[in-house]
Amino acid sequence: MMYFIDEADMSKKSIAPGVDIAVAGGEKAQMSFVTLNPGGTVPMHNHPHEQMGVVLEGEFVMVIGDESRTIKPGDKYVIPGGVDHGVPEVIVKSVALDIFSPPREDYA
Repeated sequence: MMYFIDEADMSKKSIAPGVDIAVAGGEKAQMSFVTLNPGGTVPMHNHPHEQMGVVLEGEFVMVIGDESRTIKPGDKYVIPGGVDHGVPEVIVKSVALDIFSPPREDYA
């Protein structure tokens, strides 16, 4: 088991146009650094995994369920499994840290 994770060891992929992730995970939880570029969006979707996160840089609009909010560095969010959510607008280049439990197999 790796106790420390180097950037080079993280799995990287694009999940939507203008949206890239760098992922590392353990047995029961996973973290994903999400980079959102201006013009990028995350379509509304849901998954069975619980998700929570914090905005590290930038500013974007996030929709969770029927609530929409512009979020900035330091803002945090929790998304229960099965709840629709997405990012319809990226105002400036942004980075968020998302945590999933259990880990998302499609992000590995």
